[in-house]
Amino acid sequence: MVKNKINKIILEDKTVCDFLTQIAGPLAPNIIDFFKNDSEYTPEILSKKLNEKITNVRFTLNSLHYRGIACYKRKKIDNKFCEFNWTIKHKKILEIVIEQQIEKYQELDKVIGEKKDRDYFACPKKCIEIPFEISAAYNFKCPNCNSNLELIDIKKMVANIKRKKTKIKKNVEKLNKMLQLVGDKDSDYVCESI
Repeated sequence: MVKNKINKIILEDKTVCDFLTQIAGPLAPNIIDFFKNDSEYTPEILSKKLNEKITNVRFTLNSLHYRGIACYKRKKIDNKFCEFNWTIKHKKILEIVIEQQIEKYQELDKVIGEKKDRDYFACPKKCIEIPFEISAAYNFKCPNCNSNLELIDIKKMVANIKRKKTKIKKNVEKLNKMLQLVGDKDSDYVCESI
């Protein structure tokens, strides 16, 4: 696959878009979309192209820079002013998302280990979910809303968690394949926040 196409496909992954929005706000996927051709832009150009306030664009770029995703190089215009040209490290996006997905997978493993051999009770209003021992101490009443606690079908819960794990595993495999095809230019760019 052509590198530009891979950079575009990265943004089509829901996990990636959710991650970008979480760390840098709703403008992040739109900004990164401009960099699919390994271009570089100033915040002013991005602001005009997106019809967005320059402060929002700078905030988003700085948030991405904090994670090592957005990189800049400074260019002197005259003795008083500098222009900042930004680029995006698509590879870094994938590396971070893959790392987070693996952590999520491991957390689900822990949840299965904790819950598979115990009885759990939950409030029908979704206030709490607690093991039998604690439920008994509360006389099987929710301590928040006083509703009767209900026994959770652990087999069904574990089956749902296993489905989530399978989905995460497939997504990580897909992202790893993309990662092998992405290459970023970052010479002369400041990519790590200080």
